[in-house]
Amino acid sequence: MWPQPNPGAHDPRDLSLPLYGATFGQAVSRFFRSYAKFSGRASQSEYWWSILAYVLVLVALCALAIIFANLVDGDTAAGVFGIVFLLVVLGFCLPTIAVSVRRLHDANMSGWLYLVNFIPLINYVMWIVIGLLSTNPLGARYDNPSVSG
Repeated sequence: MWPQPNPGAHDPRDLSLPLYGATFGQAVSRFFRSYAKFSGRASQSEYWWSILAYVLVLVALCALAIIFANLVDGDTAAGVFGIVFLLVVLGFCLPTIAVSVRRLHDANMSGWLYLVNFIPLINYVMWIVIGLLSTNPLGARYDNPSVSG
């Protein structure tokens, strides 16, 4: 049996443990500060706030694209916002995969399970499933206590 894990980080700057009950700002900060960290765990609040931030950025970009398209030539607007949209999606890609893998770890599941997201149509359900998984204390085996940020 695995030893009882530390319940979570008490300091939002401590990236070695999940921050249960993270606020929007704390979760987004941890999301970008751990952008390529695939070890360790992420709480449900860290996961959902990060996904919400991503969706809000995409919605804002779409709104700006619509406004901009009405002000200038449609082809120019499509080209500019197509490039901006692509850069934003690529910028969020790695941290989104990383927080999802850490979320799977918090449920004591292998991060390799994330590869299911590459199956068309199942990927939409998988994002919700990852977020709804309960925390499992045995997931502490994915922690690296020697790393604190």
